[in-house]
Amino acid sequence: MTSRVLRKAAVTASGALLLGGLAVAPAVAAPPSGASTVASDHGCSKGRNLTNGWGKCTGRGTYYWHVEVDCTLGGWGSSSTQAGRGKTYAYCNWGDVETVKIITES
Repeated sequence: MTSRVLRKAAVTASGALLLGGLAVAPAVAAPPSGASTVASDHGCSKGRNLTNGWGKCTGRGTYYWHVEVDCTLGGWGSSSTQAGRGKTYAYCNWGDVETVKIITES
């Protein structure tokens, strides 16, 4: 839900620039960072394209995880939380993907 709202704000700001208006990057609070970034125990891998990053975990058992991306121009994005095995995407709200992190939660 949050990433959908953030993408909409970025599209709105981008549209204003294309129409010759003055747009400012949307003010977005940084994501909470009280979680561990160790995902190797769950067989996780990650990758990126220009505007999104993805994560895939194949480990068995009960664990929760999500993907976070840091982007150029001060942007960032976060996926929804996944339970166990699966694949998910995080999209930049502003700029292009620089780094991708898989965050595991207890």
